[in-house]
Amino acid sequence: MAKTINILDSYEEGSARDRAELIYSHYCSFTGILDDCKTKLIYEIQAEEQFSRSHHRDELGVRIQNLGHHSDPTAQQAVNNVILEESIDGSGAINLSNLIPKEAQERIKRKHRVLVVMREEFAAFDKHLYTLMPEEQRIIIPLLNHSKNYNQLSDETGISLEALRKRASRIHKDFIEDMTAYFIDKI
Repeated sequence: MAKTINILDSYEEGSARDRAELIYSHYCSFTGILDDCKTKLIYEIQAEEQFSRSHHRDELGVRIQNLGHHSDPTAQQAVNNVILEESIDGSGAINLSNLIPKEAQERIKRKHRVLVVMREEFAAFDKHLYTLMPEEQRIIIPLLNHSKNYNQLSDETGISLEALRKRASRIHKDFIEDMTAYFIDKI
């Protein structure tokens, strides 16, 4: 999806209904969208830390020699990456380096908060699908997953194409109303 660049902003600014529609319209690829947003956030944090580290390195002026202590920057970076990924996957606060400027920290924390809400609302959306009646599930889930089109479903269910479209539209409308009531108003 080419729109992942501004999906966090759209999600944050959208109403509960807008967010439910966003998940509905991108349901089959939403986990990929979440992973992409997470990857971009990790990259942004690492870039900010690297920039801050290189910027502060010039300010130190004094080099301290550690005799007998050998550092392993690759191993340390791997550990930092795992810790960062785990903190982003969690729903709690994200730990950022003190070297990162405050405005960048606030921007990153805001994006993390939106990503957490996206994950939680998608999980709620996904679970709520299975509260639909079985015949509604047989219609809406294949459409959401793009595994079947209206013609295939019409042939499979024996419902006329026009009646199937109306039924899917009604299920969609009712489902979005349910999710709008379930989601928080503003992020």
